[in-house]
Amino acid sequence: MVAVSAFVSFLSLGASAVSGFQCQSAPVIGADELVLLTSNVNTPFSYQLNRPDAAYLSLHFASVNIPVGGLLAISSPDGSQFHEYTNVTQTNFYAEFIDGDSAFITYTPPRSTSSSIDSLLANDAPNAFLIDKFAHGFPKADLDGQVEAICGKDDSQSAVCLKSSDAPKYQKAQAVALLRINGGSVCTGWLFGSEGHLITNNHCIGNANDASNTQFEFGAECTTCETVPGRTCKGVTVATSSELVYTNPANDFTLVKLKLANGASLASYGYLQARVSGPVLGEPIYIAQHPRGKPKRIATIVDSGAVGTIESISIPSCVADEVGYTLDTQGGSSGSPVLSAKDNAVVALHNCGGCQNGGVKISKVIQDLTAKNLVPKDALAGGSTSAPITTAATPGTTSVTPVTTSVTPVTSVKPVTTKAPRPTMTKAPRPTMTKAPVIPTPPAPVGGDCTGCKGCYSKLLGVCFPNGFTDAQCVSFTVIQATWCGN
Repeated sequence: MVAVSAFVSFLSLGASAVSGFQCQSAPVIGADELVLLTSNVNTPFSYQLNRPDAAYLSLHFASVNIPVGGLLAISSPDGSQFHEYTNVTQTNFYAEFIDGDSAFITYTPPRSTSSSIDSLLANDAPNAFLIDKFAHGFPKADLDGQVEAICGKDDSQSAVCLKSSDAPKYQKAQAVALLRINGGSVCTGWLFGSEGHLITNNHCIGNANDASNTQFEFGAECTTCETVPGRTCKGVTVATSSELVYTNPANDFTLVKLKLANGASLASYGYLQARVSGPVLGEPIYIAQHPRGKPKRIATIVDSGAVGTIESISIPSCVADEVGYTLDTQGGSSGSPVLSAKDNAVVALHNCGGCQNGGVKISKVIQDLTAKNLVPKDALAGGSTSAPITTAATPGTTSVTPVTTSVTPVTSVKPVTTKAPRPTMTKAPRPTMTKAPVIPTPPAPVGGDCTGCKGCYSKLLGVCFPNGFTDAQCVSFTVIQATWCGN
């Protein structure tokens, strides 16, 4: 496959990740903007991406193919945030977030005298990466009006507040993750069983593409009980992608398998187990969650100071026949585990609210997964409770057979655990932005030119670009031999 040497085309077209809010919707904290940035494996590349007033930037890669000795780096201007990719092949994922409104992108080719590299002409070398869009965070994410609700005053606490006073609840909460979906929305999820599976709501991750483009951050909690605003108290992003195993809109749940970053481990987080019989009316409960994508909080009591309980065993909520409770939640708490304070087993999956809040009975989830032989190992209460041994280097063998075949296998990216020095970078000239010419819609190509693509397809790069390009914009990209494949 032939690639273009350092082709850059910038399109300032904003695209909201999610339209108007509905009963079941992950809260939106950012949006996508289209961009085309690429370079071949032999050509150095440097570019500074700016999006004024953005809370964060997250680059989306259509493909990454970094050879041995090559280095692709994404960093903040001051070098305090730094993510690198080397000897990696991966497709369709968002890079880890860079806080702020600016990010440097640099690519350094291998220092090789190998004829396999040097004999390639610049225009014949494969492309090292292709960035097709980026997500930018809204300056102030307006999440008011979401269904999940604080009932009266907020009685939830920062997770660390329970570390000494109620250690079992704090320990179980370690298996709860912050999910960043498609670069612009947030939810909560939790490790289910010992093989690296995670459960959240269907309205958070609803399909294979959502699963592939979700980042999973564990340990995002503060060290003091004080409430801290914004994306402070960061955790560890153990995976920037996952594989869809199963999803059920009727019961509003999704099961995924994490594609761990190289060297990442889940051992320190433990995992949760579900009670087969489900919730019991009147039993005390608690909810570990990431409301609005903030540091982890745990809700245990209601306004009166009484312990939160299962108040209703069957209410009409976002889906039929849910359990009801009045523990405090907010937008972004969707997908949180509702745990029994008696045995610390998951009894419901939080998905809706309003005082009462609503959760899917976990017994329904188990019944569905059992019928399809998809219950992960150690996922049911009463089995082994040891910490998972799943790591990227030595992944455990899964007994789950995924029901989707649309997920592209991904090679994990090695996370940076120490701050690396920021390479010397010169700001590339900002490309001239012009509107694409308005031209008649070309006929859809025949003879297999689209290879299954339903939008804009580059025959030169072999890439189907995301939704958002128009037919006129697509065919204007003559340098990459773009073809319009839409209707």
